[in-house]
Parts: sequence; C-alpha cells; structure tokens
Amino acid sequence: MSDKKQSDVKQPGWLCKVWLWAKRWWLPIAILLITSTGLACALSIPQQVFETPSNLNDRDTSTSQNPGTPDNKETSHTIQSPSDSNNRNAPVLLAQSNLRLAFLYITGGAIAVVGLIETFRKNNNEKLKNDQDKEKNDREHLRQVRADRRERYTKAVEQLGDEKAPIRMGGVYTLVGLVDEWLEDESIEKYEDRLKEGQVIINNLCAYIRSPFTLASHYDELSNPTPKGIYKDKKEKFYADKAILDSEADVRLSIIKEIHDRLQDPDKNTPGAWSDFEYDFSGSTFFYPIDLTNSYYAKPINFSGSTYKDWVYFSRSTYKDVADFTDSTYQGGASFSRSTYKSGASFTDSTYKSGASFRDSTYKSGANFRDSTYQGGANFTDSTYKSGANFRDSTYQGGADFSRSTYKSWANFRRSTYKGWADFRRSTYKGWADFRRSTYENETDFSGSIFYQETYFGEDRYSNSSSCFTNRAPQFYDKTNHKNTLFGSHNNDFTVDIDKGYPIDLDSKGIPLNCKFLTSEQKEYLADKFREIEKINNKLREVKDPEENTKLLDTLESFEKELYEWQEEATTVKMEDVATEDTES
Repeated sequence: MSDKKQSDVKQPGWLCKVWLWAKRWWLPIAILLITSTGLACALSIPQQVFETPSNLNDRDTSTSQNPGTPDNKETSHTIQSPSDSNNRNAPVLLAQSNLRLAFLYITGGAIAVVGLIETFRKNNNEKLKNDQDKEKNDREHLRQVRADRRERYTKAVEQLGDEKAPIRMGGVYTLVGLVDEWLEDESIEKYEDRLKEGQVIINNLCAYIRSPFTLASHYDELSNPTPKGIYKDKKEKFYADKAILDSEADVRLSIIKEIHDRLQDPDKNTPGAWSDFEYDFSGSTFFYPIDLTNSYYAKPINFSGSTYKDWVYFSRSTYKDVADFTDSTYQGGASFSRSTYKSGASFTDSTYKSGASFRDSTYKSGANFRDSTYQGGANFTDSTYKSGANFRDSTYQGGADFSRSTYKSWANFRRSTYKGWADFRRSTYKGWADFRRSTYENETDFSGSIFYQETYFGEDRYSNSSSCFTNRAPQFYDKTNHKNTLFGSHNNDFTVDIDKGYPIDLDSKGIPLNCKFLTSEQKEYLADKFREIEKINNKLREVKDPEENTKLLDTLESFEKELYEWQEEATTVKMEDVATEDTES
C-alpha cells in the first residue's frame, strides 16, 4: 500500500498536466487565436460599421413598393441610376478595405510581437543555460586545478624527505611555485583565503629550516679545508660528510633566498608578495650565511632560540609586528642596522661571539636587549627608542657604542659590565636613565648628552652596591672638544664605588664638573619639539597616501636634524667660558 501511495504522490495532477501542456504549446495557440480573431474582425466588423448606399437604396425601393405608403407614387420616381450608385459606394468600399487592412496589420504585428517575445525568451533561456554550463565547467576546472595543486603539494612535501639533495631541491621549488599560484588565484575572492592556503606551505618551508641536521653539529670541523678534529686521519669520510653538509646547505639556502626575494619590493620600505605571511624559524641552526636585508615583515616573525654558524644580515628591514630574536647565538658577524621596528623587538638572552651592529635603527615600541653577551664590538649608534629601552644585565667584552641616540622614554643600563670602552656621547634621554650597579673597566664618555629627567649611578633598593669605574673616571665634559653635559632634573644620584674605582667629581650644584642644568627656555624648546615630532609620528600611523607620507617623513627628518643641531650648540661650551676655565686651571 505504501508503494501505491508513493506512486500516487509522484503522479502530477490534471492541473499540472494542463499547465505543462499549455507551457509547451502556448505560442502556436496564441498565434492561432490572434490570427482567427484578426481575420474575423477584418471580415465582419468593416461590413457592420460601413453600410453602402446601394443597401440604403434597396431599402428605399422596397419602401416605395409598399402600398401602405401614402407617397408611393412620388417616391417611385426617385430611384437613381446605377452610375450614381457606384459613385456613392466608392468611399464606403475604400473605408471598409482600409479597416480590413488595419485589422490584418494589427494581427500580423501582434503575431510578430509574440514571435519576438518567444525568440527573446528562448535566447535568454539558452544564454542562461550556457552561463550555467560555463559556471559549472569553471567550478569543475577550479576544482581540478586546486586538486592538482594539493596533489603537487603532497608530492613536494614527500620530496623534502628524500635522501637525494636534487630531489629535495625540486620539492622546494615546487612548494615555492605553489605559494605564488595561491596568491595569484583571483578566483578566490578574499585575499585572506589565499594567504591561508599559502601559509600552510610557508609553515612547511619553515619547518624544514627548523629540522635538525646531524652533520651541522660538526660545522666547525667540516668548514676547514683539510681534515681536523674528529676527522683527523679520516680523509675519505671528511670529504664525504663535507659534500653532504654543503648540499644540504644549498637546499636550505634556496628556501631562504626564495623567501627573501619575495619579502622586498622595488620601492623602498614597502611590502613584498610574501610579506603578509608569518615566519617561524625558532630553534633553527643556520649552518650557512643568512642574507635577509631589505625585508618587510607585516606579521610576527620568530627567530628565537636559533644558532647562526656563519654571518647573518637582517639590516635595512622593516618589522611591522613583533620581532623575536631572543635566546640566540651568533658565531659570525650579525647586522641589524638601519632597521625599523614598529612593534616590540626582543633580543634578550643572546650571545654575539663576533661584532654586532644595531646602528641607525628606530624602535617604535619596546626594545629589549637584556641579559646578553657581546664578545666583539656592539654598535647601537644613531638609534631612536620611542618607548622603553632595556640593556640591563649585559656584558660587553669589546667596545660598546650608544652615541648619538635618542631615548624618548626610559633607558635601563643597570647591572651591566663594560670591559672595553663605553660611548654614550651626544645622546638625548627624555625619560630616566639608569646606570646603577654597573662596572666600567675602560674609558666611559657621556659628554655632549642631555639628560632630561633623573640619572642614576648609585645604589638601588635591591643592593647596596653602586656603579664602579675601575680604571679611569667617567667623562661628562670633553675638554678637547669643549662639549659638556646638560641635566634637566635636580634629583640625580651620582654616587659610585670609590673604594674600587674612580669618583664622579661634582660641583656645588650636585652635577658633574663643568656641566649645566637645562634652562627653562631650553626645557620649553625641547618640550615643543618633542610634541611636534610626536604629532608627526601619530599622523604617519594614520596616513594612507604615499605622497603625503613622504612629505611627513621629510618634515620629521628636518625636525630631527634641527633638534640635533640645537643639541650640538647647546652642549658646546662658549669661548669666553673656555677662557675662564683655562685661567682657573
């Protein structure tokens, strides 16, 4: 019984059948009805509307023959001749003919309109069907293309695990090409969706860089031209392992190079095609040189816990989001110079066994360098710190250069050791500056600087020990170049450990000899300049137009140049003061 019910449900009703039949045959029916109606109207209506004079004469004749008519004799004499009747019938017949033609024209026009409507409907239906077929074919094509990409992706990932370096290299280039394809796929409307597809592949490339390679632990021995160390008397194994290490370095270098090429744009400081990806190289061992100069990172990057066996260049780069370089070891030279960090930048707990350069850089958020060791020279000159700068608990075995820098917030150098010279000259400290509990074993120079707020060298609440200058007194006044130091606060602490080192000689005002306090006019000038610079920086964060951005940068540069020139003049001792000083000496 249920089967019968189902069959009854499936059968269409009589109304549905009528509708389907009418939908199929409506055009012939409509044309037949219009034609029939038009012909009927053309044949009957003109005859009824226009009666000819002959018909009227027939009526008159019949009336004249009627005996009941009193004027019978007179009327019978009014019958007209055939020629007069034809002359009177002509206009009427013409009107009838014109009306019939009009009905026929109207009928023909109506049929033509119906035909056009049907043709238009058929064309639209055909176009709609073609569009639907095309859309279906496009979807199928896109499905096949994306399925092909994922198949190539799976195969390329497998190639990365192959024993042969050329096959691994092929896998790298396949993955790189797939990232480009996803980014250029305009069939994916949302850019974020393209990035999502590409990020999966980027994660695989980064994972390959992070993966350990056994022979990397013997980098030092294998970098020698001849067998040494554990390879002594193992010449054949030495050259075999060296070839394996070099081939793997080439594979990994190709990944870094392909990423680097897409992190930079021909225009200066603008994003590249791959700048919107996140990169996680944490815990990597780079047994090959790294060149990532002129790179633009729009998302967070992570190089924490990494070891660099060779030189590394991160200079002239822009980091829009967090940059994490913590807990890393650099065996060769490391350069981060001329870079801009728009968010937090962390270099804590790191060891630099050769020179390290961070010069000419701008840190728009916090900059953290604490708990680090610099075995070679450390260069931080000409840098700007717009938020807190933390260098505490660090050791500088070579020279440490912090000169010509601007600290717009606090600067923390406490509990650090300077075994070489330390240069803090010609810098501006807008917030407090903390140099407490530090040891300076060589020449230390603060001359030409401006300390806008408190400066500390003495004890802190955690310890009774003060800073110590073991081999020579610090210099706040450069007699040779006639440069002194200016202080904005009267609440400074210049107490140092004189049992182990040299004192800071102070004048009656409690500041180092030959130095001065900032005047009220100088403080006001600095406050105005700092406000103007801050306004420009706020506008730079909001502006979208490149031309306006360039103008703001030029204005900012002119302000900073003006401020630097003013500082040079303000910290230069005048000739008459120099003459007085020479007389007193």
